[in-house]
Amino acid sequence: MSDLFSRLSRRRFLVSAGISAVGAIALKGCTSPSASTDSPATAVSPIAATDEAALYEAAKKEGRLVVYSVFFTQDILNEIGAAFTAKYPGITFEGTRNTASDLFQKITQEIQAGLKVTDVFGTTDIGQMLELRKQNQLLQFEPADKSAVVEAYRNLDPENYYQPGAYIPLIIAYNSQRIGAADLPKSWKDLTLDKYKDAIATGSGAASGQVGTWALAMQNLYGWDDYFGKFNALNPKLGRSINDVMPVLVSGERALGISTLGQALHRKAKGDPIEVVYPEEGAVVVVGPYGILKNSPHPHAARLFLNFLMGEEYSNLVAKHYEQPLRSNITIPNGKTISEMKTISLKPDEIQKGLPDIVSKWRNKFGA
Repeated sequence: MSDLFSRLSRRRFLVSAGISAVGAIALKGCTSPSASTDSPATAVSPIAATDEAALYEAAKKEGRLVVYSVFFTQDILNEIGAAFTAKYPGITFEGTRNTASDLFQKITQEIQAGLKVTDVFGTTDIGQMLELRKQNQLLQFEPADKSAVVEAYRNLDPENYYQPGAYIPLIIAYNSQRIGAADLPKSWKDLTLDKYKDAIATGSGAASGQVGTWALAMQNLYGWDDYFGKFNALNPKLGRSINDVMPVLVSGERALGISTLGQALHRKAKGDPIEVVYPEEGAVVVVGPYGILKNSPHPHAARLFLNFLMGEEYSNLVAKHYEQPLRSNITIPNGKTISEMKTISLKPDEIQKGLPDIVSKWRNKFGA
């Protein structure tokens, strides 16, 4: 037992991110959810997604939109909210960014308590969305301009209970001041080589849907025992969220990290010594869906937000932060888009079936 605690203490780290208000955004904290004080109509009027004027008028009467999202960072979510409220004045945006496991737990608690709090949920664990669908906890809605998003992920759910909200390629990021070009890994398999002992940082496959999806992809390629037995022996530094990786790389505490492409390109653009390896097997693409909760207290505002996600404004905004645009006609400055890189994409049902086992194995192997 003492060995376990020793192992945990040297591997686990937490990076706390401050939350700042932007424009008309009122950010939600991490306190227990409370019931909405709004009193929307119990039935949602059948306004077509293409009738934006009518949808906006109905959303203004609701006056708010509450979003729980795993995607990107809190600052980017703030900016998305600011762009949404600038385009649709009169609607207050409340956005909370956290790990997939934490947000899903909050939503589950709200549903069990009969609280109407959250309107839109975005997750990197598509199995969570499939579970909500199975429990009949999602509203069906097909956004306008859906046909403009990347074709490979356009019909993520043919029945339109959830829509693509983020394409997140996972790659190997590194600090160029800590490791030279000759010593770089070329593949995911290389991250099990002995020479990378005490050099790697990652998030938690038990807490982060993105890291869990990556772990499932590695298990499919190389087998759990073979890959993660070797990986664990290298003493990787474990955070909770995948967002915890980049600060450790920038500081030079670790040389290599399993990171999102967007965060790596963003820090490089800021002048930090961060570079990217596109692994030979392919970047692991986490397709994150957004869905509207059945008990959404602001269902018209939620539908308007999904329309907003399909538009060029959203894709341009996230591309500016080096994140993948949903629309196929928009590029990323100094980075590759999904169509320009080799990728590994797991199917939704494969993730739903495989991720719970990955979470259990991860906890047993790493303790966090």
